[in-house]
Amino acid sequence: MKKLLFAGLLGTIITAGATFPMMAQADEASDNAAVENRKMLMDGIGGAIGTLGCYMKGECTLPDPVLANLAKGIAFSAGAAPAAFEPQNPDASVKTTASADIWTNWDDFSGRFPEMKQAALALADAVGDKGAMGAAMGNLGKNCKACHDEYRTK
Repeated sequence: MKKLLFAGLLGTIITAGATFPMMAQADEASDNAAVENRKMLMDGIGGAIGTLGCYMKGECTLPDPVLANLAKGIAFSAGAAPAAFEPQNPDASVKTTASADIWTNWDDFSGRFPEMKQAALALADAVGDKGAMGAAMGNLGKNCKACHDEYRTK
Protein backbone atom coordinates (compact mmCIF):
# COMPACT_ATOMS: atom_id res chain seq x y z
CA MET A 1 0.00 0.00 0.00
CA LYS A 2 2.84 2.39 0.84
CA LYS A 3 4.41 1.67 -2.56
CA LEU A 4 1.14 2.42 -4.32
CA LEU A 5 0.70 5.64 -2.35
CA PHE A 6 4.31 6.64 -3.03
CA ALA A 7 3.91 5.88 -6.77
CA GLY A 8 0.73 7.96 -6.91
CA LEU A 9 2.36 10.84 -5.07
CA LEU A 10 5.46 10.65 -7.28
CA GLY A 11 3.25 10.61 -10.40
CA THR A 12 1.40 13.70 -9.16
CA ILE A 13 4.66 15.53 -8.47
CA ILE A 14 6.06 14.64 -11.91
CA THR A 15 2.82 15.71 -13.64
CA ALA A 16 2.67 18.98 -11.73
CA GLY A 17 6.33 19.66 -12.47
CA ALA A 18 5.69 19.13 -16.17
CA THR A 19 2.49 21.19 -16.12
CA PHE A 20 3.79 24.38 -14.50
CA PRO A 21 6.18 25.25 -17.36
CA MET A 22 3.34 24.66 -19.84
CA MET A 23 1.11 26.96 -17.80
CA ALA A 24 3.82 29.62 -17.90
CA GLN A 25 4.09 29.17 -21.67
CA ALA A 26 0.31 29.46 -21.97
CA ASP A 27 0.38 32.67 -19.92
CA GLU A 28 3.14 34.07 -22.12
CA ALA A 29 1.27 33.11 -25.31
CA SER A 30 -1.97 34.61 -24.00
CA ASP A 31 -0.23 37.79 -22.86
CA ASN A 32 1.61 38.07 -26.17
CA ALA A 33 -1.69 37.74 -28.06
CA ALA A 34 -3.24 40.49 -25.94
CA VAL A 35 -0.28 42.81 -26.55
CA GLU A 36 -0.35 42.06 -30.30
CA ASN A 37 -4.08 42.86 -30.38
CA ARG A 38 -3.44 46.21 -28.68
CA LYS A 39 -0.65 46.96 -31.12
CA MET A 40 -2.91 46.17 -34.11
CA LEU A 41 -5.64 48.38 -32.68
CA MET A 42 -3.27 51.31 -32.26
CA ASP A 43 -1.61 50.65 -35.65
CA GLY A 44 -5.06 50.80 -37.24
CA ILE A 45 -5.65 54.21 -35.68
CA GLY A 46 -2.24 55.38 -36.85
CA GLY A 47 -2.88 54.11 -40.36
CA ALA A 48 -6.21 55.91 -40.55
CA ILE A 49 -4.68 59.14 -39.26
CA GLY A 50 -1.85 58.81 -41.76
CA THR A 51 -4.31 58.35 -44.62
CA LEU A 52 -6.37 61.32 -43.47
CA GLY A 53 -3.14 63.33 -43.25
CA CYS A 54 -2.30 62.36 -46.83
CA TYR A 55 -5.64 63.78 -47.91
CA MET A 56 -5.29 66.94 -45.82
CA LYS A 57 -1.84 67.64 -47.30
CA GLY A 58 -3.19 67.20 -50.81
CA GLU A 59 -0.96 64.19 -51.45
CA CYS A 60 -3.89 61.91 -52.26
CA THR A 61 -7.55 62.20 -53.12
CA LEU A 62 -10.21 60.24 -51.35
CA PRO A 63 -13.99 60.35 -51.62
CA ASP A 64 -15.91 61.81 -48.69
CA PRO A 65 -17.44 58.46 -47.63
CA VAL A 66 -13.94 56.97 -47.28
CA LEU A 67 -12.76 59.95 -45.24
CA ALA A 68 -15.78 59.67 -42.96
CA ASN A 69 -15.26 55.93 -42.53
CA LEU A 70 -11.61 56.45 -41.61
CA ALA A 71 -12.63 58.91 -38.90
CA LYS A 72 -15.42 56.61 -37.70
CA GLY A 73 -12.93 53.73 -37.59
CA ILE A 74 -10.76 55.80 -35.27
CA ALA A 75 -13.81 56.52 -33.10
CA PHE A 76 -14.68 52.81 -33.01
CA SER A 77 -11.12 51.90 -32.05
CA ALA A 78 -11.09 54.55 -29.34
CA GLY A 79 -14.20 52.91 -27.90
CA ALA A 80 -12.56 49.47 -27.98
CA ALA A 81 -9.17 50.55 -26.65
CA PRO A 82 -9.87 50.59 -22.88
CA ALA A 83 -10.98 46.95 -22.92
CA ALA A 84 -7.94 46.03 -25.01
CA PHE A 85 -5.55 47.76 -22.63
CA GLU A 86 -7.22 46.89 -19.33
CA PRO A 87 -5.56 43.55 -18.67
CA GLN A 88 -1.95 43.86 -17.63
CA ASN A 89 0.20 41.31 -19.38
CA PRO A 90 3.25 40.69 -17.20
CA ASP A 91 4.25 37.48 -18.97
CA ALA A 92 4.35 39.02 -22.45
CA SER A 93 7.66 38.86 -24.24
CA VAL A 94 6.45 40.95 -27.18
CA LYS A 95 8.17 44.32 -27.48
CA THR A 96 5.77 47.19 -26.87
CA THR A 97 5.94 50.94 -26.42
CA ALA A 98 3.13 50.90 -23.86
CA SER A 99 4.37 52.43 -20.61
CA ALA A 100 3.69 50.69 -17.30
CA ASP A 101 2.20 54.04 -16.25
CA ILE A 102 -0.93 53.02 -18.18
CA TRP A 103 -1.92 50.64 -15.41
CA THR A 104 -0.71 52.72 -12.48
CA ASN A 105 -2.69 55.72 -13.83
CA TRP A 106 -5.53 53.67 -15.28
CA ASP A 107 -8.33 56.18 -14.67
CA ASP A 108 -6.43 58.96 -16.43
CA PHE A 109 -5.33 56.72 -19.31
CA SER A 110 -8.69 55.09 -19.95
CA GLY A 111 -10.46 58.42 -19.49
CA ARG A 112 -8.67 59.84 -22.52
CA PHE A 113 -10.36 57.52 -25.01
CA PRO A 114 -13.85 59.07 -24.82
CA GLU A 115 -12.24 62.42 -25.75
CA MET A 116 -10.46 60.74 -28.64
CA LYS A 117 -13.70 59.15 -29.78
CA GLN A 118 -15.50 62.51 -29.72
CA ALA A 119 -12.65 64.17 -31.62
CA ALA A 120 -12.79 61.46 -34.28
CA LEU A 121 -16.58 61.75 -34.60
CA ALA A 122 -16.21 65.52 -34.96
CA LEU A 123 -13.75 64.86 -37.77
CA ALA A 124 -16.23 62.51 -39.45
CA ASP A 125 -18.89 65.22 -39.18
CA ALA A 126 -16.52 67.77 -40.75
CA VAL A 127 -15.93 65.72 -43.90
CA GLY A 128 -16.77 67.80 -46.96
CA ASP A 129 -15.37 71.01 -45.48
CA LYS A 130 -11.58 70.84 -45.63
CA GLY A 131 -11.16 73.84 -43.31
CA ALA A 132 -13.35 72.25 -40.64
CA MET A 133 -11.56 68.95 -41.18
CA GLY A 134 -8.22 70.66 -40.57
CA ALA A 135 -9.40 72.02 -37.24
CA ALA A 136 -10.86 68.64 -36.28
CA MET A 137 -7.63 66.85 -37.32
CA GLY A 138 -5.66 69.29 -35.17
CA ASN A 139 -7.85 68.51 -32.18
CA LEU A 140 -7.56 64.77 -32.75
CA GLY A 141 -3.79 65.06 -33.19
CA LYS A 142 -3.44 66.97 -29.91
CA ASN A 143 -5.42 64.24 -28.19
CA CYS A 144 -3.15 61.52 -29.59
CA LYS A 145 0.04 63.43 -28.81
CA ALA A 146 -0.94 64.13 -25.21
CA CYS A 147 -1.55 60.46 -24.56
CA HIS A 148 1.60 59.34 -26.37
CA ASP A 149 3.69 61.87 -24.45
CA GLU A 150 2.39 60.47 -21.18
CA TYR A 151 1.94 56.74 -21.85
CA ARG A 152 4.20 55.70 -24.70
CA THR A 153 7.84 54.80 -24.18
CA LYS A 154 10.44 55.88 -26.68
